[in-house]
Order: sequence, then C-alpha cells, then structure tokens
Amino acid sequence: MKKIFLSALAAVMILAVMTGSGFAAEKKGTKAAASAEKMPANYWDKWTKTISLDIFPDCGVNVLGAGGDDILQATVETYCGVKPGGYIGYVNPKVIDIYKKKGSKYPDGKTAVLVFKKIGVAFTTDHKDGQPVYDVVSIKNGTSVASKEANHPLNPETCAKCHVGFKDVCKKLGYLCGKRM
Repeated sequence: MKKIFLSALAAVMILAVMTGSGFAAEKKGTKAAASAEKMPANYWDKWTKTISLDIFPDCGVNVLGAGGDDILQATVETYCGVKPGGYIGYVNPKVIDIYKKKGSKYPDGKTAVLVFKKIGVAFTTDHKDGQPVYDVVSIKNGTSVASKEANHPLNPETCAKCHVGFKDVCKKLGYLCGKRM
C-alpha cells in the first residue's frame, strides 16, 4: 500500500513539474504568505516562472515508475536528504525566448533560479563566456551559502557534475536541465 501511495504521489509531482503549474495554490492570509511578504525582494521575483513543485519526494521514491525521467530521478536522489520542500523555477525575461526555444547559448549574466523556500535557499545559474556559473544563495539576504564539502547537495560542483552528466542533454540546453514551457 505504501508503494502505491508513493507512486501516486510521485505521479502527481511529475505532472506538476511537466505542466509547470504546481498543485497547491498559495492561500492568502496564511502564516507562510505573511512571512513571505516580509521577505526582502530578490532579483528574480519579477522573472518568468517556469516550473513549480509543492512536494519533493522522499529518499527512495522511484519517480521513473511514475513517468519521470533519469534527470528527475537524479534530482530526487541528490536533494532528498536535505528535505528541500517544493520549489519554484524562474528564468530571466531577457533570455526567456532562448529558454523556450531550447537554445544552447545564453549571454553573460543571470540566467535562472530554482527557489527552495522551505530551506531558505535558491540555486542560481549565471552564464559567463558561454559557461554556467552555479551558486547556492540565501533567500533572506542573497549571500552565498554554498557548501564546500565535496558531493554535498548544496555544493555548486554537485550541480555542475549533474548538469553535464546526462549525455550532454543539459549542455545542449545551455546547461539548464528539464522540461520547457
């Protein structure tokens, strides 16, 4: 029964990722909404929302059986241990056309962000000379909180290894992995 429930949960999660709509509307007047209003503005707040996911699978959940792909499975395996909660992805409006067309060349500058509100961090992707520059920043104040520990989920090198580890799928997409709008 537990496996059926987890498979169903994973299927709903994958559907939310694929549609980019998430599956739980934020309720106004809740404590979470109130505290979010107190948070300082971040540079990505007015960017184009591309994906959202309200629930992140627990470690050991096989998303492949629920229609997920290898990239999503690796994401779950990498980040489940830090219990990141859901996420929202944003792309800089200056490069959204490149993103939508599955382009591979982004101009220098800030490109995309994956925000994990529960743990208070955002995974950032900038580009410099055609190459991605990854970081993990605090939502609260924008400073880097990246881990220096090898293979830690919040170490930008972990991001880099994964983004080039899938038969160059991510490289062909300008190092921005995942489904497109």
